Amino acid sequence: MKNDINNTEILVRIFDLDHGLTEYPNVKFIRIVSEKYNLLIMKDYMPIIGEIDGTLSMKGDDVDLNYDQIKAYYVHHNNTFNLMIKEN
Repeated sequence: MKNDINNTEILVRIFDLDHGLTEYPNVKFIRIVSEKYNLLIMKDYMPIIGEIDGTLSMKGDDVDLNYDQIKAYYVHHNNTFNLMIKEN
């Protein structure tokens, strides 16, 4: 599924071994608090790639999720945020 360029929010795709791929459309923001940085990703945020060793929160009209103490990799590009959670 490609994120519609006219969409007003972010498409979030989360992959982990327990649940497979889960998608959340229309996310308003993603907050990453990791060991070395703190990010707030919103619509039209610059492309970025990184690793999380900390927490991730996301909020939208239909979603309000928090992941605490996760280790994961992420890519944000063209208002699509991909997260791959490492196996614990």
